[in-house]
Amino acid sequence: MSQDPIIISNTLIVDQVYKDIKRRIIKGELLPDSKLSIRVLCEYYKISDTPLKQALNRLISEHLVLALPRRGMRVNSFSQKDIHEAIEARTMIELFAVPSAIASVKKSNQLIRQLEENILEDERLINEVSDLNSYTEIAQRELEVSQGFHLLIVKSLNNDTIINTYLNLLNHRYLYYQIGKDKTAQARASLSEHKTILDRLKAGDEEGVKNAILLHLKAREYDVNSARKN
Repeated sequence: MSQDPIIISNTLIVDQVYKDIKRRIIKGELLPDSKLSIRVLCEYYKISDTPLKQALNRLISEHLVLALPRRGMRVNSFSQKDIHEAIEARTMIELFAVPSAIASVKKSNQLIRQLEENILEDERLINEVSDLNSYTEIAQRELEVSQGFHLLIVKSLNNDTIINTYLNLLNHRYLYYQIGKDKTAQARASLSEHKTILDRLKAGDEEGVKNAILLHLKAREYDVNSARKN
């Protein structure tokens, strides 16, 4: 009996190509400022330009790819100014979310449980590998979990516009895999700082939470900028 051909949906192709280009950017296979040729990429992935452009548009929305007039598409190169502005915007949103997070904790223990589970999972992932500098599935998962800690606090605002804006500010963290030299140590430091934020949140100490977040984000900005200089 003949078997019906497997039909791969256009959505699946777009998703696969998006993920692979993103992986290649983060691993440094596609270097910052390098040109992304539609023709070359179509040949590489053996697809038409429609799903490729859709995949690239997703990366543009995440600021990993830039579309420049008369220059085509290029891999974004995050400047020190870009990083500072992203951290500054993150700081504004996260500090704005603290009163909502405090109020949520007073009503229910759900947010505390979610943050505790997040910390346990992050710690497990960090301990699972000896080196997080390489962009592996575990390293990607650890980054997502670490980001998820902050996202849980921001989500206490129940404001989708702010949440989506916040998510678009997180892409500078992929620089750790392009230029970072000691991602494992940074991940452990970040985890320790998350624990401090959680302790202050459990105590209902609004100013304590804000101060802990400020110190945490400044430390992460220092990590990225220090790595860029080395």
